[in-house]
Amino acid sequence: MDNFVIVNKHNDSLFSEPSRPSWKGTSYKSEGAAKAGITRTIKFYEKAVADVERVLAEGEKEYTSRMHNAYRDATDPALGRTHCADRDNYRVMALEEYRLIEPMITKTGKSPYSGKTITRTLSINTPSYMDPLCESHYTR
Repeated sequence: MDNFVIVNKHNDSLFSEPSRPSWKGTSYKSEGAAKAGITRTIKFYEKAVADVERVLAEGEKEYTSRMHNAYRDATDPALGRTHCADRDNYRVMALEEYRLIEPMITKTGKSPYSGKTITRTLSINTPSYMDPLCESHYTR
């Protein structure tokens, strides 16, 4: 069975829908389901913009909106995430195909556990708590 993923064209990382529970992961059973995930993402950001516009029209401050953080992701260029609200920023790929091009990052630093200098290479999608250069790697 093929699994499909949504890839962020901005940095070639796996994309997770902002409204999707984290336990569901980033893979989809079909290409159509992944494309629907892109549509849900765009609608999520459109809803955030509409909610902030509604709050502003009521005379409130924009940060009183429940969706203020998503609104800022979609509109604030200082955060560098405005590409999240752009449909052209995403592409759907088979998981096997993505594994062939998955970006890797190599870093050298001091281990917070032993103080020794280490070099490690991890996927761009590796969570920080799995990084041996991160203190939480040793506290879990």
